[in-house]
Amino acid sequence: MIKMIKIFTFLTLFAILIISSCHKDEHRYFYLKNNSSKSIYYGISYSYPDTSLQKIEDVPGRNGNISYRIIAGDQETLLTALFAINTPMQVFIFDANVIEKIPWDSIVIHHMVLKRYQYTESDIEKDIWTITYP
Repeated sequence: MIKMIKIFTFLTLFAILIISSCHKDEHRYFYLKNNSSKSIYYGISYSYPDTSLQKIEDVPGRNGNISYRIIAGDQETLLTALFAINTPMQVFIFDANVIEKIPWDSIVIHHMVLKRYQYTESDIEKDIWTITYP
């Protein structure tokens, strides 16, 4: 069942990418920039208005959370097609040490989030296609 959900999600994202490639004037990417002096992790949630950490996507090995690392001073390039899944999209920022050393259940219970952003595609366009932490 989980495998089928992942395949369906992949196919949906693929279809969105194909459809969005037909519009040449639209932005295809936005950026998540880490301007802090420490590495961070980010997670994306599409469960708005629910802001709980439990709704963040599953990634193997992290017991129910998504976590992508961005080193200090670097940025991640993300597809604007992510906004087609559900708007607004929520981005959770975590301290790298917290994600790497503390069990996910404790992170959820103590809401160990550095920052939570909430964006629609029009919001991110106003911010010149960049989410900057901090």
